[in-house]
Amino acid sequence: MTPPPVFPTVTKLEAANRQLCAAIRLFFEDADAVAVHTLACAAREIYEIHCVKNNKERMFDVVKQANPNNKEKDLWNILNANRKFFKHPGEILTDTTEFDDSMNDFALLTACTDCTTLCTPHQPPEVQVFALWYLAVESPEESTDATTEDVNAARIIQQQIDATYPGLRTAARAEKKRFGRRLLQDTGRIVQRSEPQPGDVEIAPGVFFGFG
Repeated sequence: MTPPPVFPTVTKLEAANRQLCAAIRLFFEDADAVAVHTLACAAREIYEIHCVKNNKERMFDVVKQANPNNKEKDLWNILNANRKFFKHPGEILTDTTEFDDSMNDFALLTACTDCTTLCTPHQPPEVQVFALWYLAVESPEESTDATTEDVNAARIIQQQIDATYPGLRTAARAEKKRFGRRLLQDTGRIVQRSEPQPGDVEIAPGVFFGFG
């Protein structure tokens, strides 16, 4: 009798990481925004639940702290509205939802933040790239979820990135994504170190990213 085939196994964390990495690559390629959102949110759900199981802070905890006047259920409804729409069959096929690719920025950031919480110091290179990209193109003072401490820390990092990549934050969205693709192409050269070298970006006290 022919033995049954043996299939490779995939852990829950590997599944989440692969979904998130695929979402990041599709995002920078300017591919289908719905697919990006669906993959990112699927990964985020895994990270978020296991952050709770491991008593680690989630990105959602930061959102709650920044929105003390909103009920937790209402915040979840806002964050998950499009994820649920894309995932579930609904009542009729002509149902609609308001959605734009820019909404993927925060969806990916949330997933990457929780991934980093669980995987540090071994988060996937794509996650490191997206974190650098987000800091390079986003203005923290424009975010209602940013605390003063967060804004000041991000501004210092942004100043370093602005010096290395001048004009990026004010560039068109297509140009920003081209920069993300460049970072992905160099992902094998991105290194994390405790001592800075010329051109490195300090992403946290004593933690520097640069190209090897």
